[in-house]
Amino acid sequence: MDDTPDGGVDGGTRRRMHLVGTLSQFDGPAAALSWQRTALAGRVRRLTGGETGDRANWIVPVVQRLARERVVRRVRSGDWTGYDDVDRFAVRRGQRLEPVHLDLRVARHGLEELDLLAGSGHPATEDLPLQVGVPGSFDVALFSFGPAAALRLEPVFRRRLGQEIAALHARAGRAVVFQLEVPVELVAVAAAPEPLRPVVARVVARPLLRQVAEAPPGTRFGVHLCLGDLGHRALRQVEDAAPLVHLTNALVRRWPAGRSLDFVHLPLSGGDRPPSTDPRFHAPLRALRSTLPATTEVAAGLAHEEQHLADQVRVLDLVEQALGRTVDVATSCGLGRRSPEGADAAVRRTLELLG
Repeated sequence: MDDTPDGGVDGGTRRRMHLVGTLSQFDGPAAALSWQRTALAGRVRRLTGGETGDRANWIVPVVQRLARERVVRRVRSGDWTGYDDVDRFAVRRGQRLEPVHLDLRVARHGLEELDLLAGSGHPATEDLPLQVGVPGSFDVALFSFGPAAALRLEPVFRRRLGQEIAALHARAGRAVVFQLEVPVELVAVAAAPEPLRPVVARVVARPLLRQVAEAPPGTRFGVHLCLGDLGHRALRQVEDAAPLVHLTNALVRRWPAGRSLDFVHLPLSGGDRPPSTDPRFHAPLRALRSTLPATTEVAAGLAHEEQHLADQVRVLDLVEQALGRTVDVATSCGLGRRSPEGADAAVRRTLELLG
């Protein structure tokens, strides 16, 4: 519930930087983790391996590795230059897609990053955990097989992701936080007519909530609501923050017991577009005051290096006034689709906004 006076912000809470995931300025997780432990000491709540190399393109390598599996066939080839230029697969007639056919590598990369931290003498801890990105099961199913097949195949992806989550949790327990990454769900809510948005939000939230419920008790999660960033372009822009509120509420109200929701990341713009300075855009966030637990941090995805700093400060103030709380600061998505120079500029802007 809202414990802050109307229009006020809890000034006792210190803002931190939230790194959404990809860090294009580094060539490997060791450098990314070392940078966070030193240059960003005390300014981040979680560490990320930076999803470097081909992982900068989010689930693209996962989809492309399906070509190795005999149970599927390629029905379309793409270069992933845009949302209509993607690979697409289908399950062969008489074959069955099983979790073993999905080479997701979530646990493999997470274990590597845990080992790097331990080897540096600074292992991940409950107070400074490793953040591991996990694509939504329906998202990766849809980008792999298209919308019709995704409805049928989502449980296969969910089971495989569950295995990856369980493996990492068994190793690190509360020293790892899983960031669920869900562009398809947010775009679906934004695309729906306003009266239907709460219903659509509840429907698209179901696979995510099942993923969480099937995780081992005590597993820690965060949610990265996303508007897409392929080619540094959003899959869809939003007219105001209402779709973010609908989807957040659909998740929070039915969040499974025994699994913590550490944070929600709210993208307040998409791709190369800076966030709005119009108070009406951010006003819907006020509805989260009564639903979002005080124990769940908000990471506001508003940092944008191409917007004037004074406008950025105004946006941050509008967000905090609407929510009635201090927020962490982030970009709207990971930095993998920016140049290394652009990624550095986005980091500098985020640090400027921490105050």
